[in-house]
Amino acid sequence: MAATKRIYEPRGKYPDRTKSNDNAFSGLNILINKLDTALLLLSSKEDAVLQSVLNNLAEFARKVDENIFELKEQRLLELLLEKEIFIDSNNVIIRRFALYLITAILDHTELGEYETEKTSQLLDVSYRYYLKDNDDFCVEYLTYIINLCLRDPQVAQNILENIAFLEKFKNIFINSENPDTVYNSIEALHKILQVQSAEEMLQFTTLPGFPVDRIICELTNEFLEIRLASLKVLKTLLADTSEESVFEPLHRCFFVLQQLVKAFCDNPQAPDALGIIEALATALRSEKMTKLFFEQNLFEQMVEQLRIDMEILRPDVVCTIISIFAEAAKYQPFLGRMHSANITQMFINCLMKSKPEPAPFVIMGLNRMIEHPEVLRIVVAEYDKGLLTHLVNLIRSPQVSIKTREQSAELVAHLLTSSFRATAEQLIQMDIAGGLAKTIQQGLPELSIDLILSILSIIEGLASNDEYRSVLGANVLLTEQIAQLLMRSYAHAILVHNIFRCLCTIIDEEPVRLTLLSNFIVSSIKRALKSLSNLVKTAVTNFILQTTRFNEFVDAYIDRGVLEVLMMYQKHAFCVSTWGPAIESILSKCPTMKFCIRNCLTFTDITAGKDFYVSKRKFEDFRQFQCLLCTDCSPLEAVLVVNFDRPVADDNDVICVPDHCMHEMDGSGDKKWHYCKRPGDARLPEYLEALNQTLAIHGLVENPDRIRRSIDFENVAKRCKIIAEAVNGVMSENIKILDLNTTEECSRHTVRCHLEELRYVYHTNFIPLGEVRSGCQFERAILFKCFADQIGLPCTLQRSVDGRMLYNEVPLPLELEKDVHCDKKTLKFMPWRMLRPTHIVDLMYNIGELYPMQSRQALQYLRLY
Repeated sequence: MAATKRIYEPRGKYPDRTKSNDNAFSGLNILINKLDTALLLLSSKEDAVLQSVLNNLAEFARKVDENIFELKEQRLLELLLEKEIFIDSNNVIIRRFALYLITAILDHTELGEYETEKTSQLLDVSYRYYLKDNDDFCVEYLTYIINLCLRDPQVAQNILENIAFLEKFKNIFINSENPDTVYNSIEALHKILQVQSAEEMLQFTTLPGFPVDRIICELTNEFLEIRLASLKVLKTLLADTSEESVFEPLHRCFFVLQQLVKAFCDNPQAPDALGIIEALATALRSEKMTKLFFEQNLFEQMVEQLRIDMEILRPDVVCTIISIFAEAAKYQPFLGRMHSANITQMFINCLMKSKPEPAPFVIMGLNRMIEHPEVLRIVVAEYDKGLLTHLVNLIRSPQVSIKTREQSAELVAHLLTSSFRATAEQLIQMDIAGGLAKTIQQGLPELSIDLILSILSIIEGLASNDEYRSVLGANVLLTEQIAQLLMRSYAHAILVHNIFRCLCTIIDEEPVRLTLLSNFIVSSIKRALKSLSNLVKTAVTNFILQTTRFNEFVDAYIDRGVLEVLMMYQKHAFCVSTWGPAIESILSKCPTMKFCIRNCLTFTDITAGKDFYVSKRKFEDFRQFQCLLCTDCSPLEAVLVVNFDRPVADDNDVICVPDHCMHEMDGSGDKKWHYCKRPGDARLPEYLEALNQTLAIHGLVENPDRIRRSIDFENVAKRCKIIAEAVNGVMSENIKILDLNTTEECSRHTVRCHLEELRYVYHTNFIPLGEVRSGCQFERAILFKCFADQIGLPCTLQRSVDGRMLYNEVPLPLELEKDVHCDKKTLKFMPWRMLRPTHIVDLMYNIGELYPMQSRQALQYLRLY
């Protein structure tokens, strides 16, 4: 039979309850007066003990601040971190007390007092706590702790990796009604945004659920601290004006503008009013925001409120408020509405009445407003009331903030462009040259680069007028300060570029040129040519191109090493397009150096006007020849000197040879020895006069059209023939004329002996060309080129590869009948630089004959056949 379960089981024995109570641990009540003893109880497992201890510690911390410092000394923070702030406790009161103590300690802790590792440890526990706990008080404390920990930028950077925390952080912030939680959440969010780059911020703020709408709503919160915190975050977000920003939707743009305007109009005198204005001004940097601001009539709402409160607001507050209009003025379609609302007069009043100086945005707004014609007219009319004088004083004063000075200089430069005559006259009357000179004298870093650029722009604007340029050029101090500023500015490529550009505008004035040459401009140019910046190299080569019009600069470039730097660094011509033209511009003004370097003179290279030196020796390095010209020595090979304007040597150029430098036989007698590197040449003008008379007999002195640069192609051959015969008449002494087809060399030995005789006569190898009576191709080609330049015949001078022979080329149109483009009426007006050599002139064999290039006769003449 199966066993059945009994409902009631009788017991024979019962436990002795009296004995159990007697043996149990009785309650312990001990009065603890020592803090360190109380801290030991934090290791207890009983909630009642922990709650009592934490309660007493909280009351102890609330009494005086010194108690909190004592808790720090007892390492309470570290102890609570070891317990993980009782994150696993089921007693919410214990968790609240623990978190309160943490916040109290952190309130009295400086940013650098704890190492980043300890801060990260605290933050790690707080993250886990934050994700687990939903108690409103605990969340409030945790938000505060996290906000304080984020003061460390490295910690703030790492928070972006905790995706789970950020999700709950956004949800709690969006839904919280606790003011403290909202405030600390906004502050923490601001610290996170501050450590992000632009790309990171864009990625973070465009994530789904980013609480931008809640932040905008808090602009009208009843608590000032929350409003100020929201404004800080909004200013950071509004600074991104890209299309992908968090304010990409139009409804959100309108919402933030509406909230900002509403917050300001509700109480224009509120403590956060200026912050609202700054946020609104930041928002209006975006064209989309500005368009909404005007289309939705928010502009009229702001202006109307400003008119109502104008009398009760301080002037500095009003000037700050109009920073909104300064940003909106960037967009010209709205300038008319702003001017109609009397914003122009607001700008002018703030500019003139602000003490000690106007804010930079006031001048910036006025600078943007003058794009409107009516605004420009009003501003120019204010010159009589001292507006322009006030702007110039702001530029000059070192006590004024650098941003205000920059904006003032930019406005003056803009006024010069928009209303040149009225502005320039006022500036000249107030001695702007002297004022700018003293301003530039302040130098870097007292002056900013932007301020200097605007000052240079003012100088360039004034220099566009010849009369005002003369006034600027007469002020030597201004030029000196610009030259000295250039020497100190090579760390800033854009500044060097603009200084050279400015100097180009005033270089036409002689005082400017003399001042620059005496203030190390050549050293600055050489330094700029060696710069790593292509912008600087382009600017300096442009300056060289502009200044080679003046002989003093050409001489300085050659004598002081600028040409040498240009030649040694020709590799820069690949990236600086003006490098090669700068070299050619110098060489075109100095035929001596061009022929030494290029071994040719083209049709446009004229030997007249200054000394032309040609060495019998061909130099591979032009610096060797330049050294011979600069030092007191005589070259081994003869150097022929051409000058039609100096019949007698200048006494200052004659060098007496000291007695101790001569041999005994040379020093015998009473006559002193002397030599001259720039000898006089009385015969060369006589030869030229005889040539002109011969040309006059044949009617070939002037071109038929009587135009200086036109080419009489009909008579090129006749002129060449006459000049060649004149050259032969001068240099045929003891010279045997040979047949072109002979293999016999011309009388080179006779010429060499003749030059040796002249060397003894002049005590140097610098020999005037007019004294050379025996000459072959070399000497004759030089004289032919010089005669051709004097009478206006296009002619080149070429040196052979071995350097022993010179020859001349002339242009003649080929096959006129067959080429419709080679019409004489057209070709005679062709610029000389476009001419191409076609014939070689025979000066030795068949005097005056023209041989087509590459023809058999030409090759025979050059001894190449």
